[in-house]
Amino acid sequence: MASARTAYANEIVLSFFDTLIYRRDLDLLRGKNWINDVLIGYYNEYLEKFVYNDHRKDVALIHPDVVFACSSVDPIEVIDITKDLDLAGKKFVFMPINNNSDVAEAGGTHWSLLVYHRTNNTYYHLDSWNEHNRHHAHFTANQMEKVLNAPERPNFESIEVPPQHNGYDCGMYVMCFSELLCHQYLSNSKVDLSSVTPEFVAEKRQKIYDQILHLREIM
Repeated sequence: MASARTAYANEIVLSFFDTLIYRRDLDLLRGKNWINDVLIGYYNEYLEKFVYNDHRKDVALIHPDVVFACSSVDPIEVIDITKDLDLAGKKFVFMPINNNSDVAEAGGTHWSLLVYHRTNNTYYHLDSWNEHNRHHAHFTANQMEKVLNAPERPNFESIEVPPQHNGYDCGMYVMCFSELLCHQYLSNSKVDLSSVTPEFVAEKRQKIYDQILHLREIM
């Protein structure tokens, strides 16, 4: 029985560019589960390569693994880690932030979003849980400064965002914020994230679950 459960959990559901989604990852979208880096990384790639593909010269939605790696090394090493991302030429850089401080262990308990806006030369931090990740976001911002090639030291501001209403939806809020904010930036629209309600987030969970299964059928 245990081997059957292991086989089920280790089933590859979708290979999507740089992201490999296993059944255990997909199942996190069902029910009251914390979202992991695999799912956030997948959705960043989906947005970058499908939804906003025509704007890839302006936008980077970085995989959480890369962001974590950049926050875990000496700043000089960040240059090598990000050398293929052309971050110095991007207008908007989206970085999921995790509060895991132990580079030797996978983990963490909370996700937030850090966005670099080149025109404003400002980092914006979006945290659905009372700025819980502010320290981690600020540290990552300092780590990324050189590779972003900012004209001067960027500002750091927190954006007031709709709060999560449970202890497990932070990753979903990050994905929703990324999608909406990217669209608003690219269309020069006013920033408005008020549509990210608990109902909106629950619907997005189901949509992403269905989307992954659909891509599995056609890719």
